[in-house]
Amino acid sequence: MRAIVALAVILSIARSSPTAAFAFERWYGERIAHGGIMLHLGAETFAARDSWSGGLGWLGAFADYAVSLGGRAATLLATMGGALVMLALVEERARRAAGALVALGAVLLVTACSIDGLRPGGGLESAVFAAALALLLERPGPRAALLATGIAIVWCNTGPQGLFASAIALAFAAGAVIERRDISQRYWAIVAFAGAAVATLATPAFFSYPALAFEGLRIDRAFQGLVAFHPSEVAPLAYRAGFMLIVFVALIAGAPRRAAGEAILVCFATLLALANGAYLPVFAVLVAPSLARSVASSWPRLSAMRLGWTKLVALGTICVLAVAMLAGAATTGLRPVSAASEIAPLVQLLDRDGRTHRLYCATPDWCGEAIAAGAPGVSVLMDGRIYAYPFEVRAMQLRITALKAHWRRDLSLERIDALLLRRDRAMATLMAATPGWRVAGSSATATLFERTGAAP
Repeated sequence: MRAIVALAVILSIARSSPTAAFAFERWYGERIAHGGIMLHLGAETFAARDSWSGGLGWLGAFADYAVSLGGRAATLLATMGGALVMLALVEERARRAAGALVALGAVLLVTACSIDGLRPGGGLESAVFAAALALLLERPGPRAALLATGIAIVWCNTGPQGLFASAIALAFAAGAVIERRDISQRYWAIVAFAGAAVATLATPAFFSYPALAFEGLRIDRAFQGLVAFHPSEVAPLAYRAGFMLIVFVALIAGAPRRAAGEAILVCFATLLALANGAYLPVFAVLVAPSLARSVASSWPRLSAMRLGWTKLVALGTICVLAVAMLAGAATTGLRPVSAASEIAPLVQLLDRDGRTHRLYCATPDWCGEAIAAGAPGVSVLMDGRIYAYPFEVRAMQLRITALKAHWRRDLSLERIDALLLRRDRAMATLMAATPGWRVAGSSATATLFERTGAAP
């Protein structure tokens, strides 16, 4: 049954395509490889050049670039390896609290919650770090505290999600204190939290990392209109299958006794998943093993059950059908639409005339893909590094996106002569009927408009 789950995950990743964010990370990693860590925004943006970025996520970007040197095969293999490591860590943590059968159920729950992210750039690396950290911190000790600190340092340099490390460590430390565990366990749990907190300073951003990383997490509702938040939009399949299934199991199984730390961890993970659906895999790897403990506490016989051939075949058939349905749905169009393969040709089309252009993207991540497309004559108003842009630029992006007062004046003042808009939004319809603009190209998702004369 483990092999069946692993095979379904491998096939799902093999048939996937990278996200738009992956293309930008690869470009960013290449810049780091050839010019060192960039602590400020460069000429790729005309609105906030030289703004402080702190080199946030430099290690993750460099790793993406290094892996991409091996081509598509190496990128897919690295993604597959990360997914399988994540599932193995979850199974090991769940097995501690319950039997092999219940642990396999936890793995299936995590698979269901991760199905939208099973592709390069899907964010599974955060789930791997979270699963490893939770596995270590469940049994506090000097070795666990040292390894947890090391993982936190690597995680913080990999991306803004490293901020989760100190929150996870705090949940386990609070649980050890509330549950009145052995004094040695309490001491090392607190040391592990201190190490994870100090790890936030072990990045090129130094003291700026916590503030930059919090904005980089994209859970601040001040970014409404700039990025997608809701799980049904960011991870529709995982939200409808995995998240709801975990909620159903939690309501049935209840909470185990003397599990204050797990309760705190579950609350944190749930709030995180609801704040941004992109973190459903992180939610699953933290919560599923705790659910395994609840199931084992409510039904002790289930965790000690030995399956005969009849029950084994029946359970295996259910697993095959469940995983096949999830994998099939994930590879036949139910994943969120990614415009990664659509944006680059449009931007390169814009760059062919040899002139410089200033580009506005309705979705900032699309401008990140535009930068990665290798069009030196195109600079953008704002890309996906929202945390590095001044408030004034964010406000301008929001005004234009929402078509608020003076949005046309903003376009003129910033000399924006190209717009990359979603075809199904009102702004695309409006610009198609606006004098002075023409459609320069389009795809299934986006339309590129270019200014042809003075603004009316």
